[in-house]
Amino acid sequence: MSDGAPPRPDGPPVDTPNPSAEARRRLSLAAVFATNLGVGLLFGFQPPLIALVLERDGASGAQIGAVNGLSTIAVILLGPVYPRLIVWLGLRRAIVAGVALALLTLLAMPVFAGIPAWLALRFLSGCALGLQWIASEIWLNRLATDKTRGTVMAIYATVFAAGVVAGPVLLEFTGTVGAWPFWVGAFGLAVTTVPLAFVGHVPVAHQGEESTGQLLGLLRAAPAVMLAALVAGLVESADISLLPLLGLRSGLTERVALLLVTTFLAGNVVLQLPIGWLADRFGRRQTLGACAIVSVVGPLLLPSSMALPEIMWPLLFLWGGTMYGFYTQGIALLGESFPLRELAAANAVFVMVYCAGGVVGPGLGGLAMDAWPAFGLIGFVSSAALLMVLGLFIEARRRGAGDARGI
Repeated sequence: MSDGAPPRPDGPPVDTPNPSAEARRRLSLAAVFATNLGVGLLFGFQPPLIALVLERDGASGAQIGAVNGLSTIAVILLGPVYPRLIVWLGLRRAIVAGVALALLTLLAMPVFAGIPAWLALRFLSGCALGLQWIASEIWLNRLATDKTRGTVMAIYATVFAAGVVAGPVLLEFTGTVGAWPFWVGAFGLAVTTVPLAFVGHVPVAHQGEESTGQLLGLLRAAPAVMLAALVAGLVESADISLLPLLGLRSGLTERVALLLVTTFLAGNVVLQLPIGWLADRFGRRQTLGACAIVSVVGPLLLPSSMALPEIMWPLLFLWGGTMYGFYTQGIALLGESFPLRELAAANAVFVMVYCAGGVVGPGLGGLAMDAWPAFGLIGFVSSAALLMVLGLFIEARRRGAGDARGI
């Protein structure tokens, strides 16, 4: 059960007719998917639990936001460190180490109560989950082939999103009082890592570009791929944070306004598999472009559909699914755009850019709503998706010019 293996040629995996090799690959995929189900559960479970506990203890909204937001800041700050750490630990040990540290911080929260302690624990949790996050995506890209990469990443996103959706549901059963909900969350996270113990062969995370300057250079190597991460972070965070406010300002009740986000997230869960299948069949850049076009048009149609539920709910569902396709197909393109020696570093940059978008998205969306109350959020998220369309168009033009020159 070694975490190392002889390095493979510097290129994407190839299909193999060996049945035993295919069985091992499927077991590895299932194990990584299972772990990400647990991490998704934690993502959906921990932030509302923290918010409700701190609210009950008299914390301000700014304090609650700071505690919950610090984990994302941690991922961005540690981005340059992750590639070297993953290479040193190996993929499986990196995932287990990340989950174990996140689990310990969760168990420590009811013991060390109070905002200062929780700020420190949430920072550590973010550091840990960033390690698991990037190592998982590297592993999946190593297991995927060019024919299956879009589908593999779509399953990964679907499983993770299902965990996020299940988090608040679990919280309804555990409640928010005492240490019990923290124990249950930690137990769920621990159980989902068990399948990793049965994986016999783990791909190598190759040593690659690691300095900050070299990491930033990877942004220029595949700008459209990194743009997908940025736009995904911007739009997802702004929509989840501000769609209910948009609904209230449009005359919807609070309950219906909250259902806007629920429907939006349901599209994330359900539509990733069809999007992944289309990407493997018709091309990932083409599918990403189609998702971007839908995400440009979808928000623009939302205000006029608020009074037409038969249009509004399907529109939100479709828009939510195609928007999250930016991330899943961006990760798939990452696997085919970078050689193995650069994959760890490139994946770290991708996640850092996505998190940066997630940090600034709600603020920029809020400013847009302040400047233009009725359509500010719509204009912001539609413009962000349009940026993705333009990025893909410019990349296609450059590729065409390079082909014409025989490059």
